[in-house]
Amino acid sequence: MKGKRWIALAMALVMTLSLLTVSAGAVSFTDMVGHWAKEDVEALATAGVVNGTSATTFSPDRKMTACEALLFCSRTTGVSKSDKARIYAAWAARLKKLLPQDMLSWAAEEMAVCLETGILSESELAALTSTGNISRAITRENLAMYLVRAMQLAPLAQSLTSYSMSFADTASISAALKPYVYLLNMYGIVRGDQANRFLPNGDLTRAEMATMLRRAIDFMEERGIYAELPAYTSYDWMGGTITAVTTGSSGVVLLTLSNELSGARTISLPAGVEIYENNMLTTSSALKVGQYVRVNLSASGTPESVRVGGALTVYTGAVTSLNADEVTISVSGAPRAMTIDRFTEVQAGKSVGGAEVIDLDGGYTEAVCSVDSQGRLVQLRLSGGTTPAEGLIASVEANVGGGQLLRVTGFNGVTTQYTLPADAAVTINGTVGAMSGRYVDSYVSMQVSNETEYELVSVAVDTVTKYIQGSLRTYSVGTRYDTVTVTDLETGKSTTYDMAASAVVRYEGKTAALSGLSRNLFVTACISGDGITLLDAYPASTETEGTIRSISFGTPTVLTVETDAGAQVSFDLDLTALPEIYRDDKVSSIDKIKVGDDITVTVRYNQVETLDCYSQSANVSGTITRITMESSGVTMDLKLKDGASVSYTVADGVSVTQDDTAISLYALKPDYEVSLVVSGDTVLSIRVDKGSSTSSMLSGTVLVPSVKEESLMIQQADGTPITVDVSRASFLTANGAATYLEALTVNDEVQIYGSYSGANFVATLVIVL
Repeated sequence: MKGKRWIALAMALVMTLSLLTVSAGAVSFTDMVGHWAKEDVEALATAGVVNGTSATTFSPDRKMTACEALLFCSRTTGVSKSDKARIYAAWAARLKKLLPQDMLSWAAEEMAVCLETGILSESELAALTSTGNISRAITRENLAMYLVRAMQLAPLAQSLTSYSMSFADTASISAALKPYVYLLNMYGIVRGDQANRFLPNGDLTRAEMATMLRRAIDFMEERGIYAELPAYTSYDWMGGTITAVTTGSSGVVLLTLSNELSGARTISLPAGVEIYENNMLTTSSALKVGQYVRVNLSASGTPESVRVGGALTVYTGAVTSLNADEVTISVSGAPRAMTIDRFTEVQAGKSVGGAEVIDLDGGYTEAVCSVDSQGRLVQLRLSGGTTPAEGLIASVEANVGGGQLLRVTGFNGVTTQYTLPADAAVTINGTVGAMSGRYVDSYVSMQVSNETEYELVSVAVDTVTKYIQGSLRTYSVGTRYDTVTVTDLETGKSTTYDMAASAVVRYEGKTAALSGLSRNLFVTACISGDGITLLDAYPASTETEGTIRSISFGTPTVLTVETDAGAQVSFDLDLTALPEIYRDDKVSSIDKIKVGDDITVTVRYNQVETLDCYSQSANVSGTITRITMESSGVTMDLKLKDGASVSYTVADGVSVTQDDTAISLYALKPDYEVSLVVSGDTVLSIRVDKGSSTSSMLSGTVLVPSVKEESLMIQQADGTPITVDVSRASFLTANGAATYLEALTVNDEVQIYGSYSGANFVATLVIVL
């Protein structure tokens, strides 16, 4: 083991000009004969870790500067040559500002390793440089701190509450540095002099540094210590707090982990898997209930190593700053900064993943940070705040629950419905005002709540600036000015506009050149005078893939789709001009699609063109034994085919069908045989396989009158859609006059008399009110 590490170090290290003058392979020095550090110095020299100050001398008593000591420390980390080059490339620009110019050529690469591995921070390097201490002799106690950090033992040092030492001059060691000196002394890396003194403020010689370096490298080899750098790793992993540990006779360990963000899981650890605690190899005895662990996986998903993080400490506070690499929160009035890396699980609003789910413009106000005993931020939950959105107002309506419903067509052509609470801030052309339908087609800038889906915190309407949306017919790039021809989607009229000299052109949200756009793109143009100041372009057709989460029938009917990334996207459907609808590769209709269906929505020029749905297979089947109506929905008890009993609470709006025809959730009764599509504890859809007969009367609003299928889809007073078979029905008006199915239109009020056949309602009389 030791030999392998020495060879690796020798191959990886690139020595600095200030420390190297001797040729490779020199293993003895004339001034080391009889010296107490001879063995250590020449072992390091043979490995290529250190070299002499001339062809024959090492200068063992020359004082080490802070810079030289730091570069020596960087060589204990085990960072590979290829990673060192990548690390330097990432830090090069900042090092030009942090290091003295005369050090850049020979110290920058290994100083970058110091910064990346945490041997010192940017602020510490800046302080060393500004004071000139980087070129001065380093004290023994300061070196102790840097070396402990290089050995990846800083978290252990910081966790110590007791660190008594027997040095005669222990009292002279700075209080903040005692834990570092204690660890180095405990592990035999530093020792006292003949008088048992540590000499904390004494200068460090090259011989002393070489001896400490060799002991540190040997210790790290024995304990399996190396610098694990998140940004330079790519393996998969899973993390969680241990809730159960079971060890088999063959040495296999079964771990059960809980995780608030990614859920509970059980994983089998092969016998002999590497387990690290405090960054040092240990045994499976370190795997205890209540300890957070990260399990690193091979390409095939097999656990390769386990990092024990200890008990988690949770910090909650207001977010004071946030970037892709760090979050700072206020805890009891004091700022606390924590690093976000690829081993940090993140929940930002409703999205869960890594740092990529953080919207840096999200305005999050609160954060819950879970930190392990190594000081690593393992979980980050961001909440509060808003996300900006913009577009053109499509409609403004009163909301049954209070406030208003605002439908906005984004610059990508997708129309989204937002809830505008009564207490939301509204400004019209910079002045406080109220939202109104007269602002349809005006530009609106919005702040959308990160916590409540599609709820607006504030809106700012601009009625002065003119915007149009349409298709890009053609453009001309001229020597004096550019021109663009846009066909307005509302009027169908094509108009040619000059492009303003300072006009901004974007494609899918990114700056683009006008000459790079293609014809027939969907565009939003901001017009000032006769010229365009902003041209925002998107593909004419866009596809959104996901799972149907809700269908809210009305004017318009709103289809909500959850994408694979967890985003909720809404689409407006006009029941009088429905798009092409397919289900399981067959032509279908709006009443046939269900919540839980997989779907691809194609939008062309701001209009939904096709709905391509695929049904999910039922995963729960049984007989209803009891139905209970509650404020949260309907509680349905089922007896499964294997004799077990389960209970589900079914929310209003869940798709309920028989023979692909929609029926009311409230039409379900005991003894019905049903098949459910269930995700977790959520019922996505219900199919009635066998029902019972009962007489009834229905009333509601016409959604879809289908002459071809002789059916009538209505929305009942509770909002539930139901499809009625009217093939044998008579039609009358409220005054008794005869009428016909063909005469019915969307939004007609009807009363329907008939009876259930199974779960299908067959009408005998339809009265149009």
